[in-house]
Amino acid sequence: MTVALVVIIVVIALVFVVLIANRRTPASNDGVDDFRRHLDALSPEARQQVIDRVQHREEDDDGA
Repeated sequence: MTVALVVIIVVIALVFVVLIANRRTPASNDGVDDFRRHLDALSPEARQQVIDRVQHREEDDDGA
């Protein structure tokens, strides 16, 4: 009886460990990817297109 109880507890503990490990891995990878996309969006190259559009719009507004 005691051996069966210990085996059940070990199996339940292993299931929890596997579930926690699987749950954390994709979330941490997604977080890193999101952070990289965010940094890329803030890069000077990415902002240059927006700056050019704003300057072009201001030139159009000044000329009208």
